[in-house]
Amino acid sequence: MISNSFLDNGFNDIIGFNSRNVPLKRFGLDSERTYSTITSDAAAATAAQVNNTQSFNDESKSSANTLGALKEWAIVCKALESGNQILSFRKGGIMEFRNGFELKFKNFFLSPTFEHQAKESIRMDYHTTLDELNRKNGLDSAVTLPDSNKSTEITSFVEITHFSEVPDLTTLKKLENFHIWTDDYLKSRFDYNPKKPLYLLLLRAYKLNNTIKLMNKPEWIGCKSWIQIDSHDPDLMAYFENHLPEKPFEYLKSISKPCIDDDNFNKLSEKVRSII
Repeated sequence: MISNSFLDNGFNDIIGFNSRNVPLKRFGLDSERTYSTITSDAAAATAAQVNNTQSFNDESKSSANTLGALKEWAIVCKALESGNQILSFRKGGIMEFRNGFELKFKNFFLSPTFEHQAKESIRMDYHTTLDELNRKNGLDSAVTLPDSNKSTEITSFVEITHFSEVPDLTTLKKLENFHIWTDDYLKSRFDYNPKKPLYLLLLRAYKLNNTIKLMNKPEWIGCKSWIQIDSHDPDLMAYFENHLPEKPFEYLKSISKPCIDDDNFNKLSEKVRSII
């Protein structure tokens, strides 16, 4: 389970993100996290790790007309942004039952969702933070509600640095220090749709300097993993001041801060890969 020392120091400011240094005791690292830009060597190593797993679209292969966003629980988006989580586990939503989860993008936004998000699925230490998130969004924390907001606020994006199947529950248990879900919840995800594998996504998260506020589209609704944002969406174009870069995520990396610095992220990545 998560250490008390980390809980006392690492997650209390999850809503505000005003701290410049966040302890990494939860991951077994003694140093504090400081922001930095990713080096070219680290970027090359990252690309090699991913290319050796499963092929998927990079920015040049993904449609020039769309940018990807992964639906993820709002509380998990906050944990990723605060540097307190580096993993996601996916099997595909109800609308993806037949094919299972498909990794479609190397870089993508995180689209926070409140659908299916529930207290009993995250560790008790994060219940207060979830309550605060729900209150800010006008939701009753006692029940799980579908997304009903007319807009989505995107505050971060991620790069996949490792992608692989989780072979068994024993391996899944060994990864508990790298996420905030309960053992029971992840077991239920592992057992769901047993013919399809549970995938691990190791994520390098970046905090946007400014929030992207998008009006929701009918095609984004439903229990699915991905949404595709039209590159000519007026809200997206406004964010990029009416000029979408040729490689939007590379541009965003150049002006954004990684949520965990290079050295510590590399150490964490090694730990995860040694388990998986």
